[in-house]
Amino acid sequence: MEPVVEVRKISKSYRIGSLPGGSGRAARLTESLTNTISHPMRAIRANLTTKESFWALRDVSFNVQQGERLGIIGRNGAGKSTLLKILSQITYPTSGEILLRGRVGSLLEVGTGFHPDLTGRENIYLNGAILGMTRREIDSRFDDIVKFAEVEKFLDVPTKRYSSGMYLRLAFSVAAHLEPDILIADEVLAVGDQQFQSKCLGKMREVSEQGRAVIFVSHNMHAIRSLCESGVLLESGRLKKSGTVDEVIEEYGRSIDVQGAVFPVRAKEITIEGLEVRQHDIDSNMIDGTLPSKIVIRFEIPTALERLRMGVFIKNSLGDDLIRSYFSDWNPDMEYLEAGSYVAELSFPEKLLAPGNYSISVSAKKHVNVDLLPGERVERSITVIAPVDYNTSGGADPPQAEILLNRRWEVQRTRG
Repeated sequence: MEPVVEVRKISKSYRIGSLPGGSGRAARLTESLTNTISHPMRAIRANLTTKESFWALRDVSFNVQQGERLGIIGRNGAGKSTLLKILSQITYPTSGEILLRGRVGSLLEVGTGFHPDLTGRENIYLNGAILGMTRREIDSRFDDIVKFAEVEKFLDVPTKRYSSGMYLRLAFSVAAHLEPDILIADEVLAVGDQQFQSKCLGKMREVSEQGRAVIFVSHNMHAIRSLCESGVLLESGRLKKSGTVDEVIEEYGRSIDVQGAVFPVRAKEITIEGLEVRQHDIDSNMIDGTLPSKIVIRFEIPTALERLRMGVFIKNSLGDDLIRSYFSDWNPDMEYLEAGSYVAELSFPEKLLAPGNYSISVSAKKHVNVDLLPGERVERSITVIAPVDYNTSGGADPPQAEILLNRRWEVQRTRG
C-alpha cells in the first residue's frame, strides 16, 4: 500500500538579514528611509550584502502510512513548524518534494483558515468548501462539529469576538470532523484546558482508527507517547531519528542539554562536581515513568564535616517542594564525612512521579542551618513521561496529583 504522505529530501531556506545601519539589529524606520533616499545605491548594496540564507530544513525524508499516528518532536527552532507548513501547503520547499494522497486538514495556529468577520457557522462551511466538500457533506457533519466544540450559543457570532479557547475548540472540531485523509495538528492544542486536550487526543485516535493519518507536533512527551505509535525527531532542521515513538523519545531525551548549574560549583567547604539523573545508565533530562531511575551527586570536601545535612529537593513546575531526601534521614552515621571525594546515589522506584516537569536541587548544610553553598543554586530540570500502563483516559490529563501511588484497588461486587 502506498503511503498517504511521502516527504522526499525536503529543504527550506529563508533569506535573513538586517536593515542598513542596524549593526545586526533592525534599524529604525526613519533612519532606513533617510539612508535610502539620501544614498539609494548604497542602501541597495547594504541590503544585498547583509542578507544571508538560513536553512530551516535540510534533506528531511520520511513516509506516513494510512491510519498511522506520527509524532514530530524536537527543540524550539528544530524546524517542526516549517515542516508542518510545507505539509499543509502554506509554504513550499526550496528543494525536494512531498506527495499527499488525500485531503489535508490542518490546525497550525489558533483560528487558522477562519475569517474573523464571519460567524462560526459561516466559517464551518467556508472550511468545508476549502477542503472540497459539498454543502450536503458539511450538513451531515455540522451537528457533530458544533457539539464537540461546545460553542452552540455563539454559533452566529463573528469569530473575531471569540476567546482563544473558543477559537481553538471550533477550529479543531472543524479540522477533525470534516474527515480529511490527513489530519495535522501543531502545539496549538496547548492553548486549551486539560479536559479539552484529552478530548482532542481521543478524537485524533478515533480519526486514525477510521484509516486516516494523523501528524501531531508537541513538546508534551506524555501527549506524544499516549497518542502516537511512530515518531520523527528533528534537530537543527535535520532528521536525527525516526522509528517507534519510544525510540524517538529516548533519543530526544539524550539530545537535550543538561540544564542547571555549570560544574564544578566551588564553595569554601565543599565542591559539587556533578548532578546527574540516570536511567538506562545514561544521564538524561527525559525520564520514563515506567522504569526506575537514580540521582547521582559527585562532590569533594577538603576537610571533615560534622553534623552534615545534605541531599536533594524535588520541586514541581510551580516551585513547590514535593520530596526531600538527605543522606542522614535513615542513617545518622552519614552526618559525619571524612575529607575526600564522594559519589552519592539515590535510587527512585518506577511509577512514582506523575507526568510533568520537575526540578532537582542540591542542599548542603552543617549544624542545622549553616549553608555550605551560599549564593549557589545547584539544580537541574527533568521531564517525566507517564508509565505506559497508566490509564490517562479521564478528564484530567495529565493527572493533577504529583505523586503516583503504585498500588491496585480491589473492587468486589457485594450486591446483584
